[in-house]
Amino acid sequence: MAKARLIKRRRRLRIEGVLVLMLIVSAGLYALSKICLNSYNIVLSNEQQQTAAQLSEVQNSVNVLKADVNELQDRSRVLAMVEEDGINTNQENIYVVGDGDEQ
Repeated sequence: MAKARLIKRRRRLRIEGVLVLMLIVSAGLYALSKICLNSYNIVLSNEQQQTAAQLSEVQNSVNVLKADVNELQDRSRVLAMVEEDGINTNQENIYVVGDGDEQ
């Protein structure tokens, strides 16, 4: 009896198969990058909103502090506090330097 021979054929790599594989891989990478970039965009948007809220809070506190400083520097308030302590202002000791009327 003759033995049956098994003939192995080499599979040829066709260009169409390679192109289809590359198309599938590129479509997968595109979908993955689109999802990742959209999620990162959402994260950045949330951080921007939080930063804007913090900036608004700091700006409001700066405005409040400026108003407090202006109120504390008011000359009439200082003179009222001095007069409550019994200290009188002596106008003879006050000299005005660089008055705006001189030219």
